[in-house]
Amino acid sequence: MSDNKKFVVVGGGTAGWLTALFIRQKFPTSNITLVKSDEIGIIGVGEATTPNLVALLRSLKLDLTSLLIETNGSIKNAIQFKNWNGDDTSYYHSFSENLSGFSIPNAFSTDCFDYYIKHLIQDDLSFEEYTYTAKLSSENKIDLNSTHWALHFDANLMSNHLERVGLGRNINVINGIIKDVNQDALGNVNSLSMDDGSLIDVDFAFDCSGFNRLIIGKLYNQKWISYDKYLPAKKAIAFWLEPEAEMRPYTSAIAMKYGWSWNIPLLDRIGAGYVFDTDYITTAEAVDEMELYYGKKLEVRKVININAGRYENVWVKNCIALGLSSNFIEPLESTSLFLTVGQLSLISHFLNDIETLNEASIKLFNEVISNNMENTLAFVWLHYLTKRTDTEFWKNFATNYDMPEKLKPILPLIKSNNLRYLNTVDIKTTASFPMYSYLQVGHGLGLIENSKNLSGYENIVPNPIEYKNIIESKINTASNHTEFIKQLHKIT
Repeated sequence: MSDNKKFVVVGGGTAGWLTALFIRQKFPTSNITLVKSDEIGIIGVGEATTPNLVALLRSLKLDLTSLLIETNGSIKNAIQFKNWNGDDTSYYHSFSENLSGFSIPNAFSTDCFDYYIKHLIQDDLSFEEYTYTAKLSSENKIDLNSTHWALHFDANLMSNHLERVGLGRNINVINGIIKDVNQDALGNVNSLSMDDGSLIDVDFAFDCSGFNRLIIGKLYNQKWISYDKYLPAKKAIAFWLEPEAEMRPYTSAIAMKYGWSWNIPLLDRIGAGYVFDTDYITTAEAVDEMELYYGKKLEVRKVININAGRYENVWVKNCIALGLSSNFIEPLESTSLFLTVGQLSLISHFLNDIETLNEASIKLFNEVISNNMENTLAFVWLHYLTKRTDTEFWKNFATNYDMPEKLKPILPLIKSNNLRYLNTVDIKTTASFPMYSYLQVGHGLGLIENSKNLSGYENIVPNPIEYKNIIESKINTASNHTEFIKQLHKIT
């Protein structure tokens, strides 16, 4: 590839800056320009993430301590789901842990955490006592060495932080409004016309323009595949709550009458919101419900229309759309950046095709991105299959919204406790949820009807009692999350 290849990233949000930093790493001698608009701004409410983002940040050689400080961030061990069955109980969807390896003699020598989870289900043992990450979460503790973890952050501060890093890595930044996207005779993007009359030359473009979808949607007019028939979330309101004395190391997802409310703990506030179905309530009614629940007057900072779905093709000609430009499901399970990281990781397999624009390769790329979305859609849909019947929204969910095709073969296996690793893996995917995630959510919702199904796999090492002892010996040395964050900021 030529040393002076001109890459242009359209969009200055988290997805845009991650893309620019990723491309700088892959093409260190090329010219990279990021075009942002302070006038347009960013979506700025996606503040919870998954461990694949931490892995990406590390691979990009970002200092995670500085990032946490500069974004008022916190650690995320898990998501706590509260009241999803209408009984005010909660369960955790925790990230994986590596406190001790699990094996089953005469079967598998490693990687048996899924079977350990099945043992807990079969023996009706508490996940909060018998899994380390859930135990940490319940005690507001963290262990960054023995668990996989993610981040909470202020999205606007995150963009600012990444921009400072990007400027230090010779990424050009232009602040302005794009007036026109220009094409050559083959339909490739060859320049951007700015509102100040300037022209930005383009060899390859990345559309990270969020819901504006400036290139993939407005220029290339790609087919939008709607998920409206699957998902009930149609609108969200975002607001802030006062920070709590104890910063919880997890995202909270609280089931409400017509959707669910998120809580994301940051140093200076709790980012919160309500995702709801406008078939049942208006935005004003959603605000009323939140004010009643939280017992205070709320200032709604954003109202977001949720148009769940994906573009059939996200790589067209010499442009790849990433992040919200390419797809969106809803905030549940922090899937937006999860999918964005999956898109970036996929690009590593197609670096030569950015130069050649090979049609077969582009077709494969688009197929994998579609699989990422379909697999994630199935996992998100599963969460709504609750036992709640207190409102028409919950009572009629399974009737009103179709089950995704990817979930149809999996759900019976969850219920019969016969789900296997091979049921949840797809060779053509770079972002999908693992088997233990399905087991945690299925168990939390009370979907597993047959717990006795471990014949031949009984002798797991360590067994639950042994592992609980390991947890209890380790939990005492784990860090209190609030104290950890305060120490970062030198707060006494």
